Amino acid sequence: MTLVSRASMLLIVGCLLSVFSSTLSAQEFRATVNGRVTDASGAAVPGVTITALNPGTNETATAVTNDEGNYTIPFLQPGTYRITAEQTGFKKTALEQVLQVGQTATANLQLQVGDVAEVVTVTADAGLDSAKADRGQVIDNMRVSELPLNARNPFMLSTLTAGITYNGPAIYQRPFDNGAIADWSINGGQNRNNEFLLDGAPNNSIQGGNNIAYVPPVDSVQEFKIVTNGYDAQYGRSAGGTVNVTTKSGGNEFHGTVYEFARRKWLDANYLQFNAQRPTPQRPEGGQDRPEHFLDQYGFFVSGPVMFPRFGVGGRQPGYDGRNRTFFSFNYEGYREGTPNPATLTYPDEAQRRGDFSNLRDANGRLILIYEPNSGTAGRVRTPISCNGRINVICPERVNPVAQGLLNYYPLPNRVSTNGFRDNYFFAPNVARDDFKNYIFKIDQNIGSDNKVFFRYGYNKRVESRVSNGIVGNAAEDSQGPLERINYTGVADWVSTLSPTAILNVRVSANRYIESARTEIALGFDPATLGFPASYASNIPIKMFPRFNFADYQNLGRGGFNREPTNTYSVQPNMTLILGNHTTRFGGDIRFTQYAQQFSGRGAGEFNFNRNLTRFNFDNDNSNPNVPSGVGPVADISGNSIASLLLGAPNDVFVENQLFPIYMWKYVAPWVQDDWKITQNLTLNLGLRWDFNGPPKERYNRANFGFDTTSVNPVSSRLAGGTQVRGGIGFVDINGNPETPYRYDKNNLQPRFGAAYQVNEKTVVRGGFGQYFLNPTTVSERLGFQSRSNATVSQAGGQTSLFNFSNPFPTGLIAPSGSAGGLETFLGQGFNYLNPDFKLPHVWQYSLSIQRQLPFGANVEISYVGSRTYNEQTPGPGGTQNQNNALGINEPSPEFLDRCDPTKGGNPDICNQQIANPFFQVRGFEGTNRFTNATLSRFELARPFPQFGGINEIARNDGRIWYDSLQVTANKRPTRGFSLYGTYTFSKMIEQNGYLDSARRTMNKSPYFADRPHRFTASGVWELPVGRGQYFLGNAPKVVDLLFGGIEFAGTYIFQSGQPWELPGNVEYVKDAQNPDPEQFRGLNNRFDPSNFILGATPCVGRRQNNGTTILTTDSVALGCTEPNFIIRAPFEERRTGYRVGQLRRQSYQQFDMNFAKSIRFGEVTRLQLRAEFFNVTNTPMYDERQYNNDPTNAEFGRVNLTTVRQSNFPRQIQLAAKFIF
Repeated sequence: MTLVSRASMLLIVGCLLSVFSSTLSAQEFRATVNGRVTDASGAAVPGVTITALNPGTNETATAVTNDEGNYTIPFLQPGTYRITAEQTGFKKTALEQVLQVGQTATANLQLQVGDVAEVVTVTADAGLDSAKADRGQVIDNMRVSELPLNARNPFMLSTLTAGITYNGPAIYQRPFDNGAIADWSINGGQNRNNEFLLDGAPNNSIQGGNNIAYVPPVDSVQEFKIVTNGYDAQYGRSAGGTVNVTTKSGGNEFHGTVYEFARRKWLDANYLQFNAQRPTPQRPEGGQDRPEHFLDQYGFFVSGPVMFPRFGVGGRQPGYDGRNRTFFSFNYEGYREGTPNPATLTYPDEAQRRGDFSNLRDANGRLILIYEPNSGTAGRVRTPISCNGRINVICPERVNPVAQGLLNYYPLPNRVSTNGFRDNYFFAPNVARDDFKNYIFKIDQNIGSDNKVFFRYGYNKRVESRVSNGIVGNAAEDSQGPLERINYTGVADWVSTLSPTAILNVRVSANRYIESARTEIALGFDPATLGFPASYASNIPIKMFPRFNFADYQNLGRGGFNREPTNTYSVQPNMTLILGNHTTRFGGDIRFTQYAQQFSGRGAGEFNFNRNLTRFNFDNDNSNPNVPSGVGPVADISGNSIASLLLGAPNDVFVENQLFPIYMWKYVAPWVQDDWKITQNLTLNLGLRWDFNGPPKERYNRANFGFDTTSVNPVSSRLAGGTQVRGGIGFVDINGNPETPYRYDKNNLQPRFGAAYQVNEKTVVRGGFGQYFLNPTTVSERLGFQSRSNATVSQAGGQTSLFNFSNPFPTGLIAPSGSAGGLETFLGQGFNYLNPDFKLPHVWQYSLSIQRQLPFGANVEISYVGSRTYNEQTPGPGGTQNQNNALGINEPSPEFLDRCDPTKGGNPDICNQQIANPFFQVRGFEGTNRFTNATLSRFELARPFPQFGGINEIARNDGRIWYDSLQVTANKRPTRGFSLYGTYTFSKMIEQNGYLDSARRTMNKSPYFADRPHRFTASGVWELPVGRGQYFLGNAPKVVDLLFGGIEFAGTYIFQSGQPWELPGNVEYVKDAQNPDPEQFRGLNNRFDPSNFILGATPCVGRRQNNGTTILTTDSVALGCTEPNFIIRAPFEERRTGYRVGQLRRQSYQQFDMNFAKSIRFGEVTRLQLRAEFFNVTNTPMYDERQYNNDPTNAEFGRVNLTTVRQSNFPRQIQLAAKFIF
């Protein structure tokens, strides 16, 4: 290449980089080797030719040392290389160097005077990270292929890294559980806000809030790197870290694997829930058999050179030989599993279906009385229902025909309940079936010695069928029938060596991820067959079986479907310049993302039934003076949702009409990085990055923009007495508003600094800091572009029922108004809107480490790691359950609320007092209580914008996270078949996010939900040094080798402290609720026999009365409690307790897996490996946040009922496998 042509090429490259001023640039997965060449005296030797040879492909890369004797060779595929140094007057020097994914390795060479034909071979030092301050871990190919890996999802090996906390369900870690497997927090970063790359290309999906998209089969993975602190400017768009997976390339020889991994019921331990089942007449010994379970995971991998014969005259002729030039790899994997999901459900029994509730009793044996829905009086009480003198029986002529038909969709109960009328149906085995296919194909091409390209394409599809309500085979089924997840991923990459000191890399990629769920059997269902009028059936937006919800019973129907495709396109150019002691890289990454939300909502209608309209006093107020003396808490034991159904008295009925939005994001992030080797012992990593991560743009401007607090709402002209109200929702691209739901944020410059200092041959000190901007996945609210038609179900605040099944919506259904409704959009309703001034949250990371080389190829690193997150969006993106933690902007003033707070001398009756409703029967409020109720509470009318309900501003930048940790990592590199890796993390993570009290602007500050003070991991692989060619019995006969050779053990162990308990939103935490003593509750109440319950918190609960006093609940008294650990707040009482407290935590997490393998060799490479893998070796049951009862008004609060609640992990399972390797 001439000087002119080189200059032209550099000019073209410069233009390209200016056009592609992108982000996340290469986030390079290939390795770099650098070093210094000296003579025997230690003086630098310039002009030395350095060659890196990959023996598997015969690919070479070269460099020439500069005046300081330094060299750098980037863009090397991970693997083993032979590094040679040649210079006239010196002997040729060579060493073998293992290069890992994303590694910058140092290989210093010392030349000896002599003939260049002579070769001196030296041994590479044990790896110390002396060139970069980045922290993380490489999962090498040995660990990828040999460690026991449940469901063979390679990403889950990342949880063995220090500083990583996995927060997803233990049961969902398969390669198609794309959302759950992304639930990580890295070094105090926001959960689910990490960057996943595949061969350096983006591999995230907007769907689900930053899901992992494509998961490659294990056998196609070469290795991968988890960067937990990346002080290189190429890293970004992450709150915590980056995971970069490298797929295998072919070589000059054909290699491959054929495998089958299998599990069966007889290899599984039983679920604790099954073992805990009480004796029944059919099974007097108690317990339940192990459910059916099977899993087959099978496939093949093949790689090698591309070779094609050529046929012509005379038959087969010499064709294309791709050795040293063209290589391929291909992996196919199938996965079929039937997973039991046993469930204990509640169905109406035969008597209840006839309207006979004469034996309807609660768990304590008390009769639950049913009352006439329309007998409510001014005294707030109703009349008991009866038929011909029989109490609690509904006469047949009063049973609604639609209700009667619906109940026929239920199966009959199949077990005797010990919990009153509940838990009378055991749905087992309830096998969820998964069918998953996965393909990945890769081509590598060397174009001369200066240009290399590769192309990689992957596809997988998951189909799941699972029923959740126990109803199978009819339209009332609520199921994933099916759930589908489909991935398409492709990347093309080109590396061009323009000169020995200038290298260009350009990568383009495209991903498509689709998730959809529906109940196929319910689609097209005609509601008229249930008895609904034809007008209703013809006007609903979605033709399918409606959704029916019943308090205390299982629901009927799914009621909707969803389909969510995500497209991501990226271009990532970058240039590497080697200038003296500087290795300078600059480039960027352009990304364009599209995301469609096709949610049907309740397009066929949703009908909700509870006990409100059939209970004694319709306002559920036990302090009601009209409650008869001696009756007790009658409101708690009266009313029933099935009775409400039979009497045609729902508490809520609505139909939704959803438009399907399409969102688009643009992302551009140019960066520059300079690695400056100041001295032989000190390297500085200096970087600067700018992120432009634009807000989501809805393709057709169907989105909102902020909330107008000052303009007079046009509805004021229809209000009596000249009443004037202000405020209303805004819309994009109207009245000067931008086309996006929040304004562009362009002030996102991120400095990066790192330093690595090699104290001596065995010690390195590293540290750095850097700023990173997160990748929020928040999309716009769409008020006006979706509608909800509410039926009128009752009047006078629920005193009497008004619903008519024969004509649910006499005035018709409401169509979406779009932006035409203006400020009158959503009158009478509550809603959320997006903060129009939202800024990208950012995090500062910093660390200081000491790394020390130890004997036997081992090293240890001790680090302080910290981070601070600023401008975190409120409410947070995950982890806060049962909390309405957004800022409510439509709350009455603190002064008004104090008048209702009994802890401040107030009285809740002040807020509950009913006064004249100015919006009664006013056009625009149809379908809301402001339209139907002649009075409203004083609280509702004290809102700043009384024409609306609660209004929440989301995506505020009020949040912060504080994280500090001590991290220890020990690594024993593979030698003689033995490797070991261990980590310990001691940390504290505090979050300020969410509002305890919106009116007073009181924010929550408590442990982050992912705070795990102690975390320990260990993993290792040990191939016993026994058999032919090994240390022991190295010359043994084949028979002896067959028996004793090729034996391998591998295992992983993870321990982490329990998560902070998510406190219920209606309680104040008092004290000492952690680690209750089971003996304290033994014998007091048979329902709480500790053999059937796991106690997670001391369940002593008090209830604040309206007069400010506190009394223990009835259940707490029965348990022998004398003082409360929790207090249920009175209505309108100010909340003071945060979402979590550090002393009250869930169960700690432990997982021990191991693998035993035996290899039978047929040659140097060819072998058959037989494996037995044991998952959850100790058979430890785990229960996460969802399994514990967290309702303080429930008798089972603070515990897990083992008879009805399934553990959140699998019991011990054994997997058998055979793998043929050639």
